Amino acid sequence: MLKKPLVSILIASYNKEKYIKRCIRSCLSQNYKNIEVIFYDDGSKDNSYKIAKKFKGIKVFRNNNRKNLGKFNTYYQINNYNKAFSKSKGEYIFLLDSDDFFKNNKVKEIVNNFNKKPKLDIIFDLPINYYSKNKIIYPKKVTKNKNKKDIWPSFPMSGSCISFKRKFFKKYSKIINAKNYSMLTLDFRLAVISSSVLNNFTLLNKNLTFYFQDRKGESNLKFKKFSKNWWLRRKQAHDFIKSINKDYKTSLKTKLDYNFTNFIKKTYNLF
Repeated sequence: MLKKPLVSILIASYNKEKYIKRCIRSCLSQNYKNIEVIFYDDGSKDNSYKIAKKFKGIKVFRNNNRKNLGKFNTYYQINNYNKAFSKSKGEYIFLLDSDDFFKNNKVKEIVNNFNKKPKLDIIFDLPINYYSKNKIIYPKKVTKNKNKKDIWPSFPMSGSCISFKRKFFKKYSKIINAKNYSMLTLDFRLAVISSSVLNNFTLLNKNLTFYFQDRKGESNLKFKKFSKNWWLRRKQAHDFIKSINKDYKTSLKTKLDYNFTNFIKKTYNLF
């Protein structure tokens, strides 16, 4: 009989009042019942916190002293999840941005995989790209990149598609919270750690998470492909990967990418 450990779903929220009910209801409707839902509001200016407080059976917290952590969302999101994590007790941790939501069998599927493979530290499930009720896209299945020298994560990344063991988050906390990479999101950091350092992670080829496609979100507005910020973030990504891959044995393709990205960054610095 498979064990049913406590699962903590950490909801990170900031100014997402339109989506809060959908998000929380997806947690409370899970067919795996040994869960705790930690909703952490990062000082929203809308009614997000008030809406969350109306739900029974979840733990709701609010940051009443939101400090300036930079011009990008990176450290705000990481700090939000850190705060929620500190309030949690679960053996398994599920991340969930407040505009995303889960299928009702997500937690059960993930827990079953952890139980079947006790050495696993982290699991990535596939997103369901959600634009509206009338436009939903299921990405194709993926496989682990067998070329160890190609150090870029080769699978779809969404923070809400990531679940891990409590001990994993504690062990890699220093890398996850590194302050030199102001443009690198939490999901990218976790994906790099997994694909570069760990052998005990898996890509679950099941679409279990609705990933809301926000056209007004930071990725679309501030990091359009080939824009200045896109190149600067790519340079940070290379540096982050290099920092946790001491040998940095990469393919020729990756070296060329790094050199070209570095050239573009230096060009921007001239202006």
